[in-house]
Order: sequence, then structure tokens, then C-alpha cells
Amino acid sequence: MPTFALELAPGDLAKLEADPMSDASVPCTVTLEGTRVKGRVRYRGASTRDLPQRSYKIELDSGEELEDRDHFALLASWLDGGKLTEKFAVDLYRAMGLPVPDARYVRVTVNGELQGLYLDMEHVGKDWLKHHGRERDASIYRCGHRNCELTPRPGPHQGSFEKKTNEDTGQEDLTAFLAWVNGSDDARFEEELERRVDVEAYLGNLATDALISNQLIEDARGYWVHELHADRWTYVPWDLNNAQMLYWRTRKPESRPVVDHSPQPFTLYDPAVQEIFEMRVTARPEQRPTWSVLATRVWDRPALRARLIAKLEAALAGPFSEDEALAHIDALWKVVEPELRQDPHASAEHASRAREFLRDYVRGRREYLLKELDALKAHGSGPLVIRAVAAGGAGYVELYNRGSGTLRLEDLEVTNNLRASTRYRLGPGTLGPGESVRLLTSGDTSRGPLHLPFTLSSDGGEVGVFNRERRSEVTGKPVLFGPEDAVWYGPLPAGSVYGRKGGGIGEDFEQRTE
Repeated sequence: MPTFALELAPGDLAKLEADPMSDASVPCTVTLEGTRVKGRVRYRGASTRDLPQRSYKIELDSGEELEDRDHFALLASWLDGGKLTEKFAVDLYRAMGLPVPDARYVRVTVNGELQGLYLDMEHVGKDWLKHHGRERDASIYRCGHRNCELTPRPGPHQGSFEKKTNEDTGQEDLTAFLAWVNGSDDARFEEELERRVDVEAYLGNLATDALISNQLIEDARGYWVHELHADRWTYVPWDLNNAQMLYWRTRKPESRPVVDHSPQPFTLYDPAVQEIFEMRVTARPEQRPTWSVLATRVWDRPALRARLIAKLEAALAGPFSEDEALAHIDALWKVVEPELRQDPHASAEHASRAREFLRDYVRGRREYLLKELDALKAHGSGPLVIRAVAAGGAGYVELYNRGSGTLRLEDLEVTNNLRASTRYRLGPGTLGPGESVRLLTSGDTSRGPLHLPFTLSSDGGEVGVFNRERRSEVTGKPVLFGPEDAVWYGPLPAGSVYGRKGGGIGEDFEQRTE
């Protein structure tokens, strides 16, 4: 077990303790495996700096390095009752062949006093590019505070992306990437995604997020790496301890794992979108429903969805099989358990239950996901679809019933903003099997019952239709997730229509002249 021995002047340590939320660092000396170097240290973490066991961010002085690294994130994981969650998650992502920071267990001492067991999480920066075979001059962007949605701009409750390398070259590449994610149409989405993004890695991330119930990506501040010569973007996850498989130190030791979180985390189809919104909007009225545009669009495209589900099935048969996953948990516990007995901040009651908690999570999550596979494969096969959209002064949204039963129009709400907490409810009427209705996007509902209160931009946009009879258990209001259908369209010249092929029955789209 490597030991990071930190030495700080008493006055500098007192400065950190006096204001743990400050990002101001103080001088320190770091010794690792007999090598002694100088640097600067501060506490780290968005919401954990006031916990009894601090996490540390270390930046070594210019020219100094330890094990070919000059930045370190030493994570206390105090909230994890057994300190197993994040290491197990990182190892799972690595077993899936995904780009993820390396992580190892270490001890930390400060001025000779043992702080306990920590996770040395690899810093995602220039050293990460070098160690993981990436272009050395790649641009690294970190998601802003509560913002990894990939929207064109952050909401009022969110922070902007931070550029971590090539800081002096601007962010035009990120701006263009976000514009494409939100403004490209479904017809060309898969082809362009293959060109722009490391798709295999991204699909693997989505599958593994489902394994660990990674519903709180909103708070995780992951990274997007843009390799400039290949013009390829790669997602690198962070804060995997935000996963709902965490064994919470703040809950009773006998608490049981929750294993039935949505297998489509941080998408428009995740019920946690509703739960998090309702929890946070009371304190932040500017809060809006938060989910990833890119992940949602991947789930909506049949070929990409099939590849994603294939990766999920491969994981369930491989690294997340009961035999492999439980054996790995046992191996980690052999390392962790003796360290927790010495950790001055560990909870003995939680530590005694930690290994079995994570084993129970794996068993239960596997059972749940295996039962959900058929529903995932049937995603997007509902009866109501948006058959066509047209933009501009003569714009419209055309709904089509491809099912066998009659639908009530007054049960439906339509929007051109999929994050809107209020949407336009249609008037009374029915839509029988094989029937369609054209709703005019004039922006003026006084012109008749088939007019919508919004217009559609010819530059591209999004349209969704929701069933207002699906209600929040907390507020009783229509749900903010799980639309009946959602469509993204790109630039639409006058006289052109964007719609489904085959009269609305299929999932493929095209742009055509009306």
C-alpha cells in the first residue's frame, strides 16, 4: 500500500482548516515511495470539504514529478461506508475497455498523522493524454457545475465548460460540437456521430453507467477530450462514486441497496430526471430538468441502441456476471478491510457490512437488468409518433397513430423545448389507428384548435409530445421525462419537410420537398 506523506507548516494547515471551501492552495512537501518533492495542496470536492475526512488536490512545483505525474487527486470517500464503490466502478469501466482515469488505494498522512485509506484518482490532464496513448496536444474540456448535458449553453443554475489544456486557443471546437449535438437531424445523426465521436467508447460508457446506476452524472463533472488531428471527441467519466450503488455512510448500516434505477440513466427517459428536478427546484427556482442530449439521442436511434444493448449484455455475461463481479469485490475487500481497521475516520459498523452490500447490489442489479432487456429493445416502438415537422411561417407538427387503439388528443402535450416544465395541451379529439393530425406552428392559438403557441426555427430544433396523464407522485403534475416521441431536426429550407420514412411506421427519417 503506497503512502502519500504530506508535510505542511502548521500555519498553512490552519489556513486550510479555517476555510476548507477555498480553492487557495498552500505549500507542501510530498513523499511517495522514498521520493520527496515540493508542491502545493488544497482541499477538493464540490460538496465534501466539510466532512471529517478531507480530500486533497496536489499540484507539484514546476519540474517536479512523482511516478511521471505532477497532479494528484486523493479522494477520501468518507461518504462510502466501505470505500469500495468508486474503485469497483473504475475497475469495471477498465474491464469494459473504456477510457477512464486509473485509480489505486493509498494511505495518506499529514505531518506524520494517519488520515486513513484514500483513492489516488488519476488527474485528467496532459499526463493522462500521455499515459493513455492520446494525442499529446488534445484539448480537454471539463463539464461545468451541474452541467454535462451537452446543451449549447448552460442554464442559470449551471456552470460553463472549463478548458483544461490549450487554454489560450479559444473554445470554437466545443461550441461547434455542442451545436452539432443539438442541431443535427436524426436522419444523419448516426453517420456523423461515427465521424465525430469515439462511439464504441461512448456506448460502452452508457452501458456501464446502467450497471452502476450512474444517475447523478449531472453532478459528476466528467471530461470531453478533443483530439485535434483526428478531430475525434472522447468522453472520460469522473466521480463514479455518484453512482446509486454507493453504500451511504450517512444511512443505517443495515440499509439495503436500491437496484431498480432506470437502465437509461441521465437521459430524457430516466425517472430520476423528475426526482432530482423536484428535489432541487425548491431551493433553486431556476433549476430545469437535466439530462444528456447525446445519450438520449443514442437511445432513440435503433442501430446505436442495438449496439449499446449488446454491450450491456456482454457486460452481464462478463465483468458484471455474478462470478466475475463478486470475485473482484472479494479481492478488493482483502485490500480494504485491514486498512479500514486502522482508518481513524472509518465507521466500523458500516465497514462490517460493506462487502455484502456491494455483493447484494450486483446480484439485485443483474436480476433487474436482465428482466428489463426486452423493454429496452422495444424502446421507441410506441403507437404515437411525430411523423413530420416543417419550419417557418407554414410550419407544422404532424402526429400519427401507428398503433391499433384510439388515442385521445386531450391527453397529449406538445413542446418545442424538451426541458420545459410546462407544455401545450391539445384540445379534445381522437386519433384512430392509422390516422394523423397536423398541428400548425403559427405561435397563435387564437387562430384555431390546431394551432400551437410556438413556431419552429428553420435553423433546426427539437419537438416532443408527452402524455399528460402520466403524473408525478410528488407534485401531481405531468411528468418531465419519458415522452411518447421526440425528434431532432436540422436546418429546414422553405418548402422542405423532415419526417419519417414509410408513412410513419418506421424509425428512419429523411428530408424531402413537400
